[in-house]
Amino acid sequence: MVTTLTLSPTAPKIALSVYFYCLPPKAPEDMPYPHDLVCLAEGLKELGVAIYGHSNAWWLSAKDNSFLFNRNPDINPEDCSILVFNSSWVRRNKFPTELFHNQRKYITVYMDSDDGNQTSSWSSEARKFDFVFKSHYTTKHLYPSNVHPWHFGLSNRILEATQDIPQFIHRDEEILVNYRLNNHFPHSVRVAADKDFLPKLSTLLPINRSVEAFAQPPSEPFEYLQWIQTGRRHYPEYYQRLKHTVACACFGGYFVSDLLLDPSSRLNRLSKQWISRLGFKTKTVIQWDSWRFWEALAAGCIAFHLDFERYGFYLPVMSTNWEHYIGIDLDNLQPTINRLKHEPEILEHISSSGRKWVRTHYNPVTSAERFLKTILQ
Repeated sequence: MVTTLTLSPTAPKIALSVYFYCLPPKAPEDMPYPHDLVCLAEGLKELGVAIYGHSNAWWLSAKDNSFLFNRNPDINPEDCSILVFNSSWVRRNKFPTELFHNQRKYITVYMDSDDGNQTSSWSSEARKFDFVFKSHYTTKHLYPSNVHPWHFGLSNRILEATQDIPQFIHRDEEILVNYRLNNHFPHSVRVAADKDFLPKLSTLLPINRSVEAFAQPPSEPFEYLQWIQTGRRHYPEYYQRLKHTVACACFGGYFVSDLLLDPSSRLNRLSKQWISRLGFKTKTVIQWDSWRFWEALAAGCIAFHLDFERYGFYLPVMSTNWEHYIGIDLDNLQPTINRLKHEPEILEHISSSGRKWVRTHYNPVTSAERFLKTILQ
């Protein structure tokens, strides 16, 4: 199958090919994990789109040097119909400004999954891209006109790791709270949830804080390979816990001012620091997306997060509170506790419904179809 693309209603259809600017493999502690590129490329490849890479990257097997992204010396970026960059590339390289000339016949795309207030989406270089796909998108902020909401989503690696799950009745009745990173500037949303919500929830679901260490790689060759190229994020034991536990805390992000619409402004960045230091809570949150949210849902492990609609989190296909996940309002916690106490049977429904939702709408193929549809429109 050869996928074709029509650039305009009057233009002829052309064979579709995508050129990814991806970084070559490095040591595990320095590995640029191109999750956004991998998810997209896996889906495009299954749709029959020709995939090329600026470098050979993302091993498909522990037995040979087969890659998802392959460098072909006979294929140049200008030979392809879509060029894709991501945040990892931008942090380590300069934008190839020569690619943005007026006579170009290809579409330029930037995948921005960076954390923080001011990401490269607001740079002058990013304004030259035809499309910017932005994770952590929120309705509480204003974005440049070429920025579109995106997501972390699921890769084939995550789908395979969460494929076989037990019946809900056999899951451990507890909630996983196992964030690995304890930096000097912790997520203010996690701090607030840990202080205000989890003590209340622990009366209904005991807390399990088990976590894998960076220095404990898997021993099986393919699992070890995944550990390396995800920058030490892949642990089979972690996925087993997700599959055998009722729920997981997926809180993340930082509170910022509700009054400042431009997240890249200096005032907004200062608001993040002072709000975190003073322990304030707002209704505007940045950096809220995470792999843990998607992994938990894929495993049928109920994801606890903030209420997406109330806090302005936006996804291309929205999830529904108490249907696909459990979203809380940190200023009004008791209704959540009361419902969990009086409707314990709802947990099995959310586990099943959330898993079906995420595996239907955010697998690599549906994500790639969404990507192409956005570009075609």
